[in-house]
Amino acid sequence: MRHAKVKQAARSQTTQDRIISIAREEFAAKGYAAVSLAEIVAAANVTTGAVYHHFGDKKGLFVAVAEHLEQTIVDEVAATRSQAGEGWDDFVSAVLSTLQICARPDIQRIVFQEAPTVVGPAEWRKIEMNYAFGMMRTALRQLKEDGLVQTEDADLTAQITLGAIIQAAHGIATARNRKAALKNAQETLRLMLSALRAEQ
Repeated sequence: MRHAKVKQAARSQTTQDRIISIAREEFAAKGYAAVSLAEIVAAANVTTGAVYHHFGDKKGLFVAVAEHLEQTIVDEVAATRSQAGEGWDDFVSAVLSTLQICARPDIQRIVFQEAPTVVGPAEWRKIEMNYAFGMMRTALRQLKEDGLVQTEDADLTAQITLGAIIQAAHGIATARNRKAALKNAQETLRLMLSALRAEQ
């Protein structure tokens, strides 16, 4: 009985992953408004009922896709941080890695351009607290506690820093020479971050 439940859970997860993967491609290519649930259902080779069962509706599926991408950002940045050491250098490395990841077209469109509109700015900010923004806020609070940054409000500084990353990522995504744009944006961010560093 237990074995059957485990197999059923695994099948359910596989179905969810396939739907999210297809929906991610569709939303990134066409945008939320232009994608029909029927297109996703056909491409994922599942029933409409399966989508409703796992995600509720089209908006619920979009939120799942956006959260999946937010988790991707967190996981990939965490992987770079484990190799970067600790403290200030670790933070700078994480910010620059976040910029590079956020410049990807699917993350740009789904997470930063459409999610605040589809989900609503306030509701999306609550979701972001569990991912990139939350990670940024936690890092800056710790740096402030350790005396490594000069800021009166770590939370506001986190919002400003993430805002700079988002805008820079958008500039990279739309640049003719993305490699050069990424290099320039990373250098600019590095200079901006240096102004936050407390004198040692």
